[in-house]
Amino acid sequence: MQRILIILKNLEINKYMKHNFLVNFSFALLLLASTISKAQRIDPKTLKPLSEFKQFPAGSHYQDPKISPDKRANEVISYLTFDEKLELTGGYLKFCYPAVPRLGLRAVTMADASQGIRLTSIESKSQSVSFPGMQALSATWNIGIAKNFGQSISEECKIHGVDILLGPGINIQRLSVGGRNYEYMGEDPMLTSKIAVNYIQGLQSLDVIATAKHFIANDQEFARHIASSDLSERTLREIYLLPWEAAIKEANVQAIMTGNNLTNGIPNSMHKPLLNDLLRKEFGFTGVAMTDWQNSNYHINSQNLVAPSGLSLLMADNETFAKYIKDFIAKNPSKKASIEAELNHMIYPNIYTFFKNGIYDRYPQDLKYKDKTIAHQGLALQCAEEAICLLKNNDNILPIAKTKKILLTGEDEIHSGSGSGFVEGFNHVDFQKGLKSIYGDNLTCKVEATDEEVKNADIVLYRLNKESGEGFDIPFDEPKKAIKDIKRLSELNPNIVVLISSANGLPMPWLKNVKGILWTFMLGQERGNALASVVSGKVNPSGRLPFTLENDFKDSPDPDFNFLGGKPFWHGNNNFYKAYWKGEEPDSKKEIAKYVKPQELVHIPYEEGVFVGYRWYQKYKKPVLFPFGYGLSYTTFQYTNLKLSSENVKKDEALNVTVDIQNTGKVNGFEVVQLYLSDLESSVERPLKELKNFQKVYLKSGEKKTLTFTVNTKDLSFWDEQKHQWKAEAGKFDVLMSDSSEGYRLKKTFELK
Repeated sequence: MQRILIILKNLEINKYMKHNFLVNFSFALLLLASTISKAQRIDPKTLKPLSEFKQFPAGSHYQDPKISPDKRANEVISYLTFDEKLELTGGYLKFCYPAVPRLGLRAVTMADASQGIRLTSIESKSQSVSFPGMQALSATWNIGIAKNFGQSISEECKIHGVDILLGPGINIQRLSVGGRNYEYMGEDPMLTSKIAVNYIQGLQSLDVIATAKHFIANDQEFARHIASSDLSERTLREIYLLPWEAAIKEANVQAIMTGNNLTNGIPNSMHKPLLNDLLRKEFGFTGVAMTDWQNSNYHINSQNLVAPSGLSLLMADNETFAKYIKDFIAKNPSKKASIEAELNHMIYPNIYTFFKNGIYDRYPQDLKYKDKTIAHQGLALQCAEEAICLLKNNDNILPIAKTKKILLTGEDEIHSGSGSGFVEGFNHVDFQKGLKSIYGDNLTCKVEATDEEVKNADIVLYRLNKESGEGFDIPFDEPKKAIKDIKRLSELNPNIVVLISSANGLPMPWLKNVKGILWTFMLGQERGNALASVVSGKVNPSGRLPFTLENDFKDSPDPDFNFLGGKPFWHGNNNFYKAYWKGEEPDSKKEIAKYVKPQELVHIPYEEGVFVGYRWYQKYKKPVLFPFGYGLSYTTFQYTNLKLSSENVKKDEALNVTVDIQNTGKVNGFEVVQLYLSDLESSVERPLKELKNFQKVYLKSGEKKTLTFTVNTKDLSFWDEQKHQWKAEAGKFDVLMSDSSEGYRLKKTFELK
């Protein structure tokens, strides 16, 4: 549908603000991490704990770690001057929280994430491991790996002196073309929640602060600074909020970062109904609520909304907010006391959280973890191995015997997306090196192979790359060259296996012409060793897709989400935004300026509602290339003996589900057992089925295990928009045990009384 641009005076936003939005910084400013000079980087060795400070105020107690974080924070606030309080609402040196030298409070360090640590803001002589991306982690469907992954990155933070890691990303993949999909955990809120909770628990196990981002509905990069994601209360609750609720209630996440976008016409960085009323009051969030970089500075005439919104920290600085406060007091000196009270309330979560996590009581670096780097590389390899999804394996072309002649062709694979989530890594083992270590001289590698080289190979492995990253979305029909390449290769050799390094959907007109497909995501620095393990059969592939691969983007819930003037715009950070927020005419050279005038928003209606991902394709019976939760194995599994603890369940009563899983093949391996629920008698339209639980189980050849799942009332509920609460209706439900979202292996019915 054509996007409607509405002038701000007509928006719901005017219920919450008196002035128009102004000033949006360019993408270059948003990625300051990539251009930070050495002079702006902080050396963690210079940061000292309170125990090193000697000139405390007379009668002070905040330096005593035995005192509660609440009392320590309030005492510190009582010692602060007005100017210090104002300063503590914003960042310092782009990636730090300011120090208060006269009180002995050191600066608090931050670093981008989540595929490891992006070392652009910290002075460090060590290197950071490039792990697989968050989407790849989710593809493991392994909560144990997720927790170990988080703990390993926590140890990396200790090595480099990072107090706050700016991750993980827990947005829902609404569309397969989203530029930052590689940073997120897929299309399903339950899968995202379970992986995120375990990752956060692992990361915070050493008191490193995790930052869940980007709150909320920041699901596409298109016009992300002027785009409003417009969605219903039910959609928000059932799909997009669930990972945030889990991160707060189950993982006790210590920080959140708001998205650059708006939600229902209100900027996320000053959205009181969502930040204060929902996250803080309803969900019980007590931690740091920060903006994305420079976000609050876009809204010059809306700064009055910041302090009461529930936000606590403006990053990378508070220049615009500080100017607003100073100007306001200059005009209204009698209100300085009330403004100071608001500042007290605003900075309290920051100082409280830093005391709670012991940041002011320790050095940021702890080099005793330096010897863990080898173990971290090992975990990166394990995660990469378990993430790889075997999507097609005709004639058992995989695994490949060591005696086979292999041609590896196509451009070098990519290991990470771009933008703030990029992690460089070190000692990379690419696909060529990894395969060479097993196949030796039987491996030939040519980016562009001759016809003879293709014909002479027993098997051809083709590397298909689809780059993605922050600041732009990814056209579905790219890369077009790959279509031509695979067509040529398949005409010369019938034994083609395609290796897809991508976080986004793509067309597969060549699907019938290849025998094998391995989806390899963004696997980080150990990608080559992981691929070699799977290709050779050393490791049985066990990855499962955390998203649906559609046939065509036209089949998706919102194929024209980025259409203006009848054409798509794929870049999300056109430099005209700065002029846009100032009310000036944007640069006429920017084509989008023809369609977006000063002080207009781009609205992205989430008209699909709760029907996101597989829910959408099943509702409209749209065939897909590969369904959510799908992945093949080198072995086979049998599902039997599905049992329910009761066929009649009372509300607030747990239902226990058991099922037997047996490895009926000859190869040891993992199976991902997925439990879906289907509401057969609902007063509102609900998805055909929804994932409610899963387990990844390792079974030796011939081995059988009984798995137990629990279904609770919340799992059966939908959001009642009339009563603004969860509602479980009496009636019949199906329990579906499956190995993907398509079809099922076993089914049992029960009734909720």
